Amino acid sequence: MTDGRRVLVLGGTNFDIIVRAEDFPREHEKVRGDACEARPGGSAANTALGLARQGCQVRLVSAVGDDALGRLCLDDLRDGGVDTALVRVDTSLRTSMAIVISSGTGKRMMTFAGADRDQAFRAVTEPDVAAVDHVHVVGEPTSELGRVVALARRAGRTVSVEWNGRDMSRLAEGPGLNLMNADEAGRLPGALPDDAAGTARRYAKRLSGEVILTQGAEGALWASPSGAVVREPTTAVEPVDRTGGGDAFNAGVVAGWLSGEPPSACMRRGLDAALHVITKIGAHP
Repeated sequence: MTDGRRVLVLGGTNFDIIVRAEDFPREHEKVRGDACEARPGGSAANTALGLARQGCQVRLVSAVGDDALGRLCLDDLRDGGVDTALVRVDTSLRTSMAIVISSGTGKRMMTFAGADRDQAFRAVTEPDVAAVDHVHVVGEPTSELGRVVALARRAGRTVSVEWNGRDMSRLAEGPGLNLMNADEAGRLPGALPDDAAGTARRYAKRLSGEVILTQGAEGALWASPSGAVVREPTTAVEPVDRTGGGDAFNAGVVAGWLSGEPPSACMRRGLDAALHVITKIGAHP
């Protein structure tokens, strides 16, 4: 591992099959893709790899099946500098999978929920949390994930939460980072129609934490509980495949924040990391 800040990441590990196509198929229609990539993925695993690339010491809490795809995922994580000692190998279920059809400007995804990651979360101890500086969580707001967040807050560790289209309020209350995209924020309870900044401010105040929104070609914005909003533009590019772009952004933001950088610099780190990913098919964060 590197000498950076120590981060515990909790969430899913998948094996991804990504097909690049200009159009999405309709029912009973066959569409020919122009590129295909098969590789390890999953939001938590991607973010863990991104954090390691950003110079953090990273330990992942997740689960894979006792199968060939699970071994590929573990090898990929270890090769990327991620500690997998807390990744559970499930002997009864297969490794989770995701099938992604990517059009460059959008994507459609089907997932298969395999290995039981909640059992991995359940096995996390107070010493595991005390050994790190920060905890980053991705996934359903289950009681097992909530227990680890509670351990982190009691131990005085900072927390970041990837919302990923879910209402993560019950895990996110208190100081820390809340990461989401503007489309997801617009579907949250109490969201302000066509007002991403207003919604971010409202949630930042309600949670007493920072809210960071990605806004596609408009870049990103950062809302604080005080009501302050910082915006950071991005570079205009033609995306090839958006899979993993949000995970790369999150890794850059978290790494910058742990280094004491201001919001604009944190978002710049995240946006640059995302650009590296979305301009290639199947690129790792």
